[in-house]
Amino acid sequence: MQDDARRSGGTTNRVLTRRGLLATFGLAAAGTLLAACRDKTTPAPTATVTPIEDVASASQHPRLLFAAAELLLIRSRAGHPQLKPVADRLVSRANTLLAAKPLLVSTTGRGELDPPGTLKGLDAARRLQGRVITLAMAFLLSGDRRYRDAAVGQLDDAIVKWPAWVDTAHPPPYDLMAGEMSLTFGLAYDWLHDALSEAERRRIVEGVERRALQPYLNAAGGSKPASWYAAVHNWNPVCNGGATVLALALGADSALSAPVLELSVPTMARYWGHLGADGGWDEGTGYWVYGHRYAFIAADALRRAGRREGADYLSRPGARTTGYFPLVFNPGTRLSASFGDSATRGSDPLFYFLGREYRNPDFVWAQDRVAARALTSEGWPEEALTLIWRPVDERWLPEAQPGFRPMVPAVGAFPSIGWSMLASAQPDPPLFLAFKSGSLAANHSHLDLNHVTVGMGNNMLLVDLGSRPYPADYFQRTARARYYEITTAGHNSVLVGGKGQVFDRLGVLQGPLEGPNFTAFVGVADGSYEMRMPHARRHVVFVDKRYYVLLDDVAPASPAPVELRFHSYGTIAPRPSGGWTVTQGDSVLDVVPAQTLEISGSIEAPSGWIRPVSLLRIASRQPLGQLTLATALIPQLPNGARPTLTSQEVRGAELLVTVGADHLVFERTADGYLLQSVTLGK
Repeated sequence: MQDDARRSGGTTNRVLTRRGLLATFGLAAAGTLLAACRDKTTPAPTATVTPIEDVASASQHPRLLFAAAELLLIRSRAGHPQLKPVADRLVSRANTLLAAKPLLVSTTGRGELDPPGTLKGLDAARRLQGRVITLAMAFLLSGDRRYRDAAVGQLDDAIVKWPAWVDTAHPPPYDLMAGEMSLTFGLAYDWLHDALSEAERRRIVEGVERRALQPYLNAAGGSKPASWYAAVHNWNPVCNGGATVLALALGADSALSAPVLELSVPTMARYWGHLGADGGWDEGTGYWVYGHRYAFIAADALRRAGRREGADYLSRPGARTTGYFPLVFNPGTRLSASFGDSATRGSDPLFYFLGREYRNPDFVWAQDRVAARALTSEGWPEEALTLIWRPVDERWLPEAQPGFRPMVPAVGAFPSIGWSMLASAQPDPPLFLAFKSGSLAANHSHLDLNHVTVGMGNNMLLVDLGSRPYPADYFQRTARARYYEITTAGHNSVLVGGKGQVFDRLGVLQGPLEGPNFTAFVGVADGSYEMRMPHARRHVVFVDKRYYVLLDDVAPASPAPVELRFHSYGTIAPRPSGGWTVTQGDSVLDVVPAQTLEISGSIEAPSGWIRPVSLLRIASRQPLGQLTLATALIPQLPNGARPTLTSQEVRGAELLVTVGADHLVFERTADGYLLQSVTLGK
């Protein structure tokens, strides 16, 4: 308790409550309860929010992410030891951008080569975003008009010279590219407003009305709105949120602002409604960053404009806890254990916003240890947003708490999306297993129910393949199901009859189930296969925080071959005492199925993936009407005794699984097996 009190700068109750809630109630309940605790134990947010009762008559700029009074604070903090390196990088980047060549937009289709020196629309929009926002912030900090002039020049060039504001991979008149352009122009107009001439303002307003706002109204306001308009995935906040920010920035300067807001603001509730109380996001950590950037920026801008919707979105339990989702599934500093397309790590200045908004040092800590991006790279304006959102000189911040360690749960369950994590410790776990049994209807989902990945330190041994650069037909349902990394065959899951799962089916995650010496989850994939599958279960048992046991319990409607598959970028070799050994870097994992005559194994190199990868197939020797198979995943840890054999035996209604000297007892119930106990050998 003394350590916790020292960490918290005197707010012992808050820190202990936070730890206990995460450990006892899980992420969903903790989000609700922490909100009440924060109100009683921590000061109100220090950010100055300037309410604007009627955006149509508002004249003050800036007003979206910060007000004029806050700009003075941002300038002052730019010299703070915590933020001065960030401000220096921003100025260096802005100086480089002064000589940047204009961005040239390609009109070739997705998957086609671009003419030399040109960029696909989305890539160009993201580079423009980084350039303009960086230059605008450099101007606000320094008053140097060279930065202002360069930003305005970039905006003018995009309005006049770009052939399209819709990426060629998407149907017009409005898409992700247009949403990103809307956000860029909205922030730039707001930040630079008072330094723009009347002619420049008019030129920008007329340009975005023609290229963004009217196309938005055409796409969202017709008898059949575009599919993204009421979507529950990243397209919603990027398209609707970008338009919202632009309309709020223009206000009464454009007659289109009000009709845009009438459409854009209420439909974002669909996205926020899809965010469960546990904060999990079924598109994965990469799209968590992308969609949430726009969602939280739009929500904050709405709140500052006096719109109740913004405050409502930001006060939701899922908003308070969602920062833990990427922390749980991005273990260490290099790896991602996310699932689906774009399973990139969730690093972003958004963590600073979440930390500031919810007084949560864990989120600040997470972003603080992200390496600075190279000055030659382009894209999202990280330095500018860090200067706006990263708090300093407050007692709850990690640097004010000696020996600070974030409270990331080692066992993380996100029941709203069916994802879970079993780690030996957090953060920087020596051993972890990620497990998915969620929805096959989720955007960017793969056919991957009961799929597991395993990592040790900074090495992934059993991997998720992720996605290839998006081909033209990648999101056409029938074509998508044929790409190897999308199929069940391309995952560490189970095939039945040589066939996998189908889209739009729903898996269920049960757990965590806990007892002496174990923590477990059960993935339920009944009815999710192309073949009729009344029963398809996978138990994942973490034994004594030392190793894992998978129990696959599969019963097709008619006898069929059953196959377990495991992928690795390391080497897979037979193990002299039975099973196989997976080696990646300095990490070693034994895969040891129970010894049974029903199965055999082979090591192959599948041809359907874009990189060389090894595949371990553990398959039944003949069609089966029932397969119950225990497989131990045993890491070779320093100074750790390693069980050598796995066996299983049915004893009446019980299934006894033995791994070395340890015993796991499962009981057969009407709904399948249920883990009863784990007894460790001497």
